[in-house]
Amino acid sequence: MSLLSPSVRIALTPGRVAVAAGGDRREAAVATPGWAGALAELPALLADARLRGRASVTLSHHFAQVHLLPSPPLALRPVEQQGWIRDQLARQFGEAARDWQVAWQAEPPGAPFLAAGVEPARLAELDGVLRSASLKAAAVQPWLVGAWNRQRRRLGRGRAWMALAEPGRLTLLALAGGRATRLRSALAQDDPAAALAGLLTREALLAGEENPAPLWIESAGVRADWQATAGGRSVQVLPAGRAALDAMLEA
Repeated sequence: MSLLSPSVRIALTPGRVAVAAGGDRREAAVATPGWAGALAELPALLADARLRGRASVTLSHHFAQVHLLPSPPLALRPVEQQGWIRDQLARQFGEAARDWQVAWQAEPPGAPFLAAGVEPARLAELDGVLRSASLKAAAVQPWLVGAWNRQRRRLGRGRAWMALAEPGRLTLLALAGGRATRLRSALAQDDPAAALAGLLTREALLAGEENPAPLWIESAGVRADWQATAGGRSVQVLPAGRAALDAMLEA
C-alpha cells in the first residue's frame, strides 16, 4: 500500500469529493450521495484543476472495507499472500469476496496486518474516470491505511486508540507496541462523539483494558465535541484542515 510520490491526491466519500495537487485543493458536494454520485462529480473537479500524472486515491470506509487479519502460519510470497487474504475474506463475507481486489500493509512476521478489499467493478469505474482525465492510479486505499502510516511515528509504541470519523461512519483501531491489535468500523448517526464513546467503551472492555490509553482522533467532514469521549483518558484531536476532506488528502 505504499505510494511512489504521486503528484495528484484524490478523496472520495459518499457526500463529497476532493482533489489536491501541491497546495491547490478543490472540493465539491455530491448531488446524489453514493459511489455513482461521487464518480459523476469527480471529472468536473479534475477538469477544473487540469491535472496530469499519477494519482493516489483515498476511499471513504463506506466504499472500501478494511480488515485486521492474523499473520498467516507460514511466510508467503506476494501472490500466495493475496490468495490467503481472499480466502480469509471469503470465509467472513461469502464467495463474492474472493473476487475483491486486495492490498495489504506489510508487517513483521507474526504480527496482525491491515488488509483492504475493493470490488473490481468499482475499481474499473474509477480507472475509467481517471484515464479520461489523463491520470493513472498509483494507489487506491482506504482512509485508515494512509492515516495510520502518516501518524504511526507520532502515536509511538505504547498503548493507544486511533479513531477516524467521517459522516455516518466511525473506524477505531487499537494499538500496542506500535502494532494494530483490534479494529472496528461502525455506522454513526446523530451524535458522532456519543457514538464513538460507546464504541470505545465496548472495545476497551473486550480488550481487557485496565488503564485508559490515549485516544487520537482524525475527522473528515465531522464536527463534534470529541473531548466528551474522554472517559478518563487523554484525547488528542489531530488537525483537520480548513476544508472537509483535508484529512484524507494528506500525503
